[in-house]
Amino acid sequence: MLSIDDGWIYGSNRQNDDSMKIRLILLISCLLLIIQAFSQKISFFREDLGFRLSAEVFEVNGLYYFRNSTNQEVRQMLFYPFPDVEKFGEITYISVNNENDTTSLVATQSKHGTLFKLQIPPNGEVAYRIKYGQKNKGSTAKYIITTTQKWDKPFEVANYSLEFASEIRLDSISIPPDSVAKTTESTRFYWSRQNFMPVCDFDFFFRK
Repeated sequence: MLSIDDGWIYGSNRQNDDSMKIRLILLISCLLLIIQAFSQKISFFREDLGFRLSAEVFEVNGLYYFRNSTNQEVRQMLFYPFPDVEKFGEITYISVNNENDTTSLVATQSKHGTLFKLQIPPNGEVAYRIKYGQKNKGSTAKYIITTTQKWDKPFEVANYSLEFASEIRLDSISIPPDSVAKTTESTRFYWSRQNFMPVCDFDFFFRK
């Protein structure tokens, strides 16, 4: 979930390229140190997510769990990435809020993702609910989980489910499910993991 976007770093004076390169290297080094320190202060230790796939949209709705292992309150902005909108389709909605509060915590949004406010009390844990929808531009839906690697720790627990209507034919999934439940109206897949470090994203290949 946490990532670095270096697209905001620009140079305007060609004659000072060497000096700017040095400053850029120092800046990136500082950012990496800050991120390393930040990841040591808090942990992203669990997620419980439900996916829903229809002919028109792919939806994500779930809880993301964070832990503060220090004696000080943590206030931080986190970046939540979206799958490539040019390839998979535009984001139709996004909401971020504390599990026990409906107040929106979205700070800003672009086609690449959204920034939201994270606040954790000293030695505490919080759960944030994040929901978004993405229009189906083609025949593949994606949920990004490999950014978990940036936290340098696997999920202690991770649970996922995918529900899709009977008119959807699912051809393949990048991560095979553990179990399946079917009714006349829909099918639901389930995944349950412990000590889970994702090595690939969820990719769902389907036909309408």
